Amino acid sequence: MKDEYKTLAEKMYGIIKVGAVECEEDEELCEEFSVYSVPTILVFTEDLKDDGERYNGKMDWKSISNYATRKMQSFVSVVTTEIYNDFIQRDPNKYKVLLFTERKSTAPVYKALSKQFKDKLLFGEVRKTETELINVFGITKFPTLLVVTDPIEHEKDVYEEELRMDRLTKFLNKYSY
Repeated sequence: MKDEYKTLAEKMYGIIKVGAVECEEDEELCEEFSVYSVPTILVFTEDLKDDGERYNGKMDWKSISNYATRKMQSFVSVVTTEIYNDFIQRDPNKYKVLLFTERKSTAPVYKALSKQFKDKLLFGEVRKTETELINVFGITKFPTLLVVTDPIEHEKDVYEEELRMDRLTKFLNKYSY
């Protein structure tokens, strides 16, 4: 079981931030957030006025991280064939990043990237049902992440490595300035 937690923790590195408070040592902070029993898990958004939301689900890493990632901000647009041109023309000085995916919801790593590069790149997500865009970009496997380098000719730079936050950040950095 410890290996499962380690693997999940590694996958979430750089995506969500986790902190711990020892209530016996920091009683004031625990009182401020009405924490009177341990373990208590509070999930906070980026809003500084957020008092945290209590997590009441199953006490395992996967359930907790799923709950936390659903609360994450996302700056990802769902891109369909019909709105592709609008997406490409939006903020013409920024490169567009597309993730071709089979998922029905945005992956946590992609949400985190969209936030990290919010003012530098535009992020779109193309679902597997968008066969016209899949064919135009020559997508043969899912997930595939790419940066559109020429939106008219559909030229792209395809990311070929494992979908890990550190590697994706390095890849996207070259397009973010």
